[in-house]
Amino acid sequence: MSSKDAQHQTAATHLLKQMKREGVHHLLANAGTDFPSIIEALSEDQASGEMPEALAIHHENVAVGMAHGYYLASGRVAAVMVHVNVGLANCTMGALNAASSQVPVLLMSGRSPITEGGRHGSRLLPIHWGQEMYDQAAMVREATKWEYELRYPEQATTAVHRAVAVATAAPAGPVYLSLPREGLAEPVQITTRPVVSSVQHAPAPHPDAIAQAAQLLAGAKRPVVIVQRTPVGGEITDLATLADEAAWGVCEFWPTANAMATHHPSHIGFDPAAVIKDADVVLTIGAMVPWAPMHALPAQAKVIAIGLDPLEQTVPYRGFPADVLIGADPGLAISALRHALLGATPQDTLDDRRGFLRDARASQAQAVAQQIQAAEQGPMNHAFISRIISDEAGPDALVFSELGAIGGALELHAPGRLFWTPLAGGLGWGVPAALGAKLANPDATVIATVGDGSYLFANPSACHQVSAAHQLPVLTILFNNGRWQAVKRATLSMYPDGEAAAQTTMPLTDLGPAPDYCAVARAHGAYAERVDHPHQLRDAMRRALKELRDNGRQVLLDVAMP
Repeated sequence: MSSKDAQHQTAATHLLKQMKREGVHHLLANAGTDFPSIIEALSEDQASGEMPEALAIHHENVAVGMAHGYYLASGRVAAVMVHVNVGLANCTMGALNAASSQVPVLLMSGRSPITEGGRHGSRLLPIHWGQEMYDQAAMVREATKWEYELRYPEQATTAVHRAVAVATAAPAGPVYLSLPREGLAEPVQITTRPVVSSVQHAPAPHPDAIAQAAQLLAGAKRPVVIVQRTPVGGEITDLATLADEAAWGVCEFWPTANAMATHHPSHIGFDPAAVIKDADVVLTIGAMVPWAPMHALPAQAKVIAIGLDPLEQTVPYRGFPADVLIGADPGLAISALRHALLGATPQDTLDDRRGFLRDARASQAQAVAQQIQAAEQGPMNHAFISRIISDEAGPDALVFSELGAIGGALELHAPGRLFWTPLAGGLGWGVPAALGAKLANPDATVIATVGDGSYLFANPSACHQVSAAHQLPVLTILFNNGRWQAVKRATLSMYPDGEAAAQTTMPLTDLGPAPDYCAVARAHGAYAERVDHPHQLRDAMRRALKELRDNGRQVLLDVAMP
């Protein structure tokens, strides 16, 4: 119990207790001078179990990335609390990532004290003037579903309740609550009944839309499904079963979490450009970007779009066609389609579709095998490293890929094993997200596979410090090519014969001279190893996993690539 009775508890105490009632079990915090009332409240109730477990996170971007990965791995919302406008500024990229992935995060920051005296919590330091803003929430408004500033202390419980309810309502996303210092410090007796968020169930599909979609799919010769944003755990009810029954090809393009096992006979990889050119019906699921129009288009295909918001109304400009829109929970929509399609597709059509799937899978497997074989004799590549990760880490490992492991070379035995770079593309997501997944699932083997540029963006010292401080050992595999490969690739795609392409070192893409990444990790107690040759990688992976699993140590493998 708190040392104070309910009449003398501050708004900060009520706020924290309401968070726990809402099912928010972890508070990821980076504190500042706006936090005294929060710290005092946590200190008074350390043993009560009525407040979230508060963890000090040593950079704000790490905290938001952890909340993102925590949700992907568990389906639970984590709270992030940071220091006024400067802390919130460091959260903005993470909020953009969470918004694009439809991941709920309870994001909070203090607000510089409003008053210059006369109140407990009034301004004391020069920064309390320097940090005041006209519109602090503007920094994250476009990345959040809802934002509010706590006006009075008695609003604390209701504001948290509404924040969590809105964050988790479909489609989910981050929300923001601003907390002025004076309000948090105010003792208040809240007499209203403490409410707890009830689940807002996602909508069911409209029968007419299902009938239209079923008619198109029953007659299709080459139906292709493109999956992007998936439910927690990746599994979409009945998708694998229906894909098997109806012989649909399923391609996963930038998936928040993989939806199917890669050995499923309907799984046709992670690149829609390789399969949609032959499609006559394309069914998209949760896809903001179902394909890249400048790479490939389903020229004559009918398009069916399923999603909680199939119009993707948060995107200002978007021209992807759709003949049938089904605004519904993807699992409910797929189950309804399965019922509508029972016996509707002729056997000869099914046989022809299965032949197409066998050919597509064989072609993709051959291409991956060639890449792996080439790396065994020469420089390492993404396919080679990815396959060894699968071989050695086993089927239950959780792999977060930010310009690291590639889905086509991983052997994924179930949904929810691969988590992909968010569509917003804010770098520095992979390692923090892996830490969040480890917080949510302490017994899991969690692997972050990242480019060297992404690793630098993740504030690696802060990540390794969080891992050490909170016993969150993860394996980080650094795909180290010494450059911003995505920038180089984009330049070559626009100017393949330009002056930049002819340069030995393309301007603004080089990351040299590289620091000793292993030394950075070892400074925080990690086991770290540099891998320069393909024949060293498998044994290095085994040593890394032994340190991770048997000794509970965080691990870094710095893998050299051309």
